Amino acid sequence: MSYNVAQRTNEIGIRMALGAQRAGVIRMILRDVLTMVLVGLAAGVPGALLASKFVSSFLYGIKPNDPLALAAAVGILLCAVLLAGYAPARRASRIEPMAALRHE
Repeated sequence: MSYNVAQRTNEIGIRMALGAQRAGVIRMILRDVLTMVLVGLAAGVPGALLASKFVSSFLYGIKPNDPLALAAAVGILLCAVLLAGYAPARRASRIEPMAALRHE
């Protein structure tokens, strides 16, 4: 995500020069992060449910389709993504517009 934000430095600088608020820039970056995660979850959760039937013999103390374990995994993933996306988003919101326009 940090690389993605670095690639968009000019765009973010133009947005800041045109009056974008810091909170708006942070929301924009976090929205991109959450979109990527939701697409991954849309593909991964059904895949995990299908694969759980095949690996049920390896699971100890957990049912193959345990909703609590699945919800915990999704929740931990979302928290990790928000924490990982917040640092580049905060850094992007502090970009000086003139420095960003001179970048590259």
